[in-house]
Amino acid sequence: MSIGAAARVITEELIPGDIPLWIHPDWASMFPWLIQGTTGSGTPESPFDLGLSGRQPVGMVLNRWVRLRDECGVSAAVHSRQVHGADLLHHEKAPPPGLTILEGVDGHMTSQPDLLLTVSVADCVPVSLVAPDSRIIALAHGGWRGTAAGILERTIESLVDFFAIRAQDLWMHCGPAICDQCYEVGTDVHAAVNPYRPVPTGPEPIDLRGGLADRGARVGVDAARITVSSHCTKCGPGEFFSHRGGSSARQMGILGVRA
Repeated sequence: MSIGAAARVITEELIPGDIPLWIHPDWASMFPWLIQGTTGSGTPESPFDLGLSGRQPVGMVLNRWVRLRDECGVSAAVHSRQVHGADLLHHEKAPPPGLTILEGVDGHMTSQPDLLLTVSVADCVPVSLVAPDSRIIALAHGGWRGTAAGILERTIESLVDFFAIRAQDLWMHCGPAICDQCYEVGTDVHAAVNPYRPVPTGPEPIDLRGGLADRGARVGVDAARITVSSHCTKCGPGEFFSHRGGSSARQMGILGVRA
């Protein structure tokens, strides 16, 4: 795996419980007040598909969302229809209990406890940003288009502007996603995602998480505080859904602060 900004590679661990949830083991130790992870695919007999526009009956999917909230110990969760752009929402107040579905954003940030931020992924990168001292958090959906549009930079800049924190005080993690061996793209995507690296002469695999790590470091996140997942959603042994692997199902990157 070719990772930018000297980011450290970690392997998420599956926690025991009612749902398949893979967590950052170091963050779990350092930040016990934090809820963080990526849901998994479950089993072939009982897939944990959380996608609200897929093939599963909506009632069945919403029941899984209730199980997710119960497992995380929160009363409210927010989700949005993602558009592969660079817009995000600041949740200044916690919404009513239940699942709130919003339109047209690819990132969320909040200082509110008891609120689960979520982004839908199935090869794209769930990017978690945490300011431990103030317990301010943000979660972004890092597909190649959103990465090129600057979703990560805009999220970091928004955290700095809204909450008067410093980029170097943030911790950043790029969760399970398609790896740099499985994600072949054209030269235009390479140029858009990694503008500071040489562009190949033809289609080649791209390291999307490495590009995000580079971008985070360039806007001030300490490279020593940037980690990336070792899990590949496509060539892994089936812990996660993969769009390029032929699945229409979706897992969720999640981030929250315990009440």
